[in-house]
Amino acid sequence: MSGRADGPGGAGRCGTDPRTLTALLAHLVELEVFPAGPNGYRLTPVGEELVEDDHSLEEYDLRGAQAALDLSLSGLHETLRTGRAGFRTASGAPLAVALAADERLGASAREAVEDEALWIAPGVRTGHPRRGLPHPAGPRGRAAVGAAHGRRPGAGLRGARPGAAGAHQRAGPGGRPHILLCRLLEQLPDEDAVLALRENAAAVPAGGALLLVEQVEGADGIELDTEAALHHLRLKAAFGSGVRTERDFERIAALAGLRVASRRDIGWDHRLWELAPAR
Repeated sequence: MSGRADGPGGAGRCGTDPRTLTALLAHLVELEVFPAGPNGYRLTPVGEELVEDDHSLEEYDLRGAQAALDLSLSGLHETLRTGRAGFRTASGAPLAVALAADERLGASAREAVEDEALWIAPGVRTGHPRRGLPHPAGPRGRAAVGAAHGRRPGAGLRGARPGAAGAHQRAGPGGRPHILLCRLLEQLPDEDAVLALRENAAAVPAGGALLLVEQVEGADGIELDTEAALHHLRLKAAFGSGVRTERDFERIAALAGLRVASRRDIGWDHRLWELAPAR
């Protein structure tokens, strides 16, 4: 950006308040995103990395669910103090409630999870040797696994009801009918995760299977995986949940009256679980 930030060359092109833009740029210079020089501002290597990151303007909707999840870090103080979701949207609602109430926000959440599911869908198909599983890519190239944002009590839905967002039902020719839950429980605190598993397990036809795909904490611990640590903080501040360990999933399944019939790594730090009635 050439010229002074508070002159017509800067604020005029940005369509913003000159004084506010000047303050923002001064802060970004302090963070070493820009260096200030006689000819204006240029990107530092740090700034170039930010611009070229996946969160580019074309892919990152500031009004979407991914941006809201990133903004949820602003609620960490309350989360650390209480152990519950501390983030509130501009409307004052918890993010889970806003996702259910705002159709546009909810749609962007579904799209974000489906994009993530697209990466792990091949592992789902090869990781479970049953006929009738979803094909890795569905309409418009998106994953055909059950992918959607989780919704909590207060949003008009307890957990995830069979056939609703987060649950995908399918019975292929000669295959076992099943319900596949993908990246749902990470957005539910323990008590709601238990209920979601219980309700979906009750809907599995006789001889069917309840399958679960979730990210798990690595064997070395979350403190050695910075990406997982950041994701845990976002989930904790936004939903009161977090990245769970394998033991956490076993405990939640047991509380739902289920046992782990099988589990398999499918890549991208995800596990594919097959759950069966405990009795």
